[in-house]
Amino acid sequence: MNELGLVMGQEAYAAAVAQQDRELEFTLLGRQWHQLSGVLGGEYNHATGLFASWLPHAGVRRMLEMGCGCGVASVVAALEGVPEVTALDINPAAVRTTELNARRHGVADRVRARVSDLFAAVPPTDSFDLIFWNSPFIETPPGQAHDSDLAYHFFDPGYTLHQRFLTESARRLTPGGRLFLGFSHAMGNAGRLREVAGAAGFTVRTYRQEAFDVPAAELGSSPVYATHADAAGQIRIDFTLLELRR
Repeated sequence: MNELGLVMGQEAYAAAVAQQDRELEFTLLGRQWHQLSGVLGGEYNHATGLFASWLPHAGVRRMLEMGCGCGVASVVAALEGVPEVTALDINPAAVRTTELNARRHGVADRVRARVSDLFAAVPPTDSFDLIFWNSPFIETPPGQAHDSDLAYHFFDPGYTLHQRFLTESARRLTPGGRLFLGFSHAMGNAGRLREVAGAAGFTVRTYRQEAFDVPAAELGSSPVYATHADAAGQIRIDFTLLELRR
């Protein structure tokens, strides 16, 4: 497990739970978006916007977004011309939020949102030209249970969700279809991800990345931050879009 990522994830999750009853609107990629209570957003929208804008939509006819949250990546794909977008989330509030945002931006006819445990709600014959998941890359101990729907957006015990997702994605891609994960090397377990990706027949490469330094003291008081800081007291944080290739 990634010690730094686990501490950051636990603190971020506690903050998200404390604010989960709020409903709000936010601006991202030059547009206004709904965020219903019980849905992850706030400071995490920056990475969401990066990934949504980086995905290659040209030539894509059918896209699937796993863990859609507010539906930003799904709506952006539809706005950029993808005619059929499936948006899935285990959190019913996220699905309702995605539907609201699809209607708000005039693409409700292109975006189909469903409550689903990974691919469970997708007909077995459906396949996609592009699959994207802004994955819960904070690894926790195997078998650790989630205590809320929000936890699914942060944590993956033993990367078992990643294993299930990648195994099923291999069967769901069209010939020439592309698979992307939103990730962070600073907070996730890249070695474990390569293991589960390899077992599913994929190799992992960085498609695009934004990285920046943050003073350890600004992240919090945990001694873990000081341990992982460089000589200047900085910690490098990244938002990385990974492409997984067969």
